Amino acid sequence: MSTALLAVLVSIVLSHSLPELGRLRHYGWFEGWLRGDFNPLVGSGVWRGRHGGWWSIGVPLLLVGALQFFLHGVAYGFPSFLLATAVLFYCWGPRDLDADIGAVTHAPDRDTRVAALQEIPTDPPAPPLGLDGRSLVDAVFRAALTRWFGVLFWFLLLGAAGALLYRLVQLVAQSEAFRSALPRAHADALRDLHLALDWPAAQLMTLAMALAADFDAVAQSWRDFHHGIGQGYLVRDIGFLFAAARASVDAEDEDFEDEAANTTLLPLHQSQSLVWRILVVWLATLALFVLAGWIG
Repeated sequence: MSTALLAVLVSIVLSHSLPELGRLRHYGWFEGWLRGDFNPLVGSGVWRGRHGGWWSIGVPLLLVGALQFFLHGVAYGFPSFLLATAVLFYCWGPRDLDADIGAVTHAPDRDTRVAALQEIPTDPPAPPLGLDGRSLVDAVFRAALTRWFGVLFWFLLLGAAGALLYRLVQLVAQSEAFRSALPRAHADALRDLHLALDWPAAQLMTLAMALAADFDAVAQSWRDFHHGIGQGYLVRDIGFLFAAARASVDAEDEDFEDEAANTTLLPLHQSQSLVWRILVVWLATLALFVLAGWIG
């Protein structure tokens, strides 16, 4: 079995079955690096410009990439497997998505439910998310992209360094604590990079969604989104993913029960089920690539 596939399976099982291990995912070192701790480049002209990312995220990536390179082929690949699994697990999450969704669905009252919903995005959004179907679907799929699929896509493409690349860029792009540590031009460049990193993963999520749900509804919503913005099919706006997700949830006929008999939570349950089916499609495709010998 491919070490990549095995590392993915181990990371998913550990993240889902032992969510308390998520406490190991600390990025305080990265925030300190951005703010100038043990970083002599802070304050320089390069650091303040749009190319500062070569240093802010480039140095950690260089270290992981060098380790990945030197471990390749050593001891039958076992050290490489350990590195890949450790980095992928570290970049997965940071919390278990099912647990965060469960906090919403099992909340005893509406106020607690709304408060729990704000924990699904990376940072609490402003204005706060509501319990309408659109907000619920978008929140789950945005979280699935940033917690699972973005990391997974770049891990499969570039190995451990790819997973770390996505996570560090995503933290700067979507977390105020990290973004505020950088000069504006530097942070804006990394935000643009995050859009570029999200785009291929969102496209493949949409394709897998078409296979896992209603193909016609997904394809139509994907086309309608791009025709609506009138900027062609290569625009970096990933709104097509959320449009397709809302169309798929609306098209599904599954009847979910809610303990509070609150039908407004149906899109949340359906979205949770759908992102897991998309993940299964990704893993099945990866397994086929392994069997075909395209991934070693």
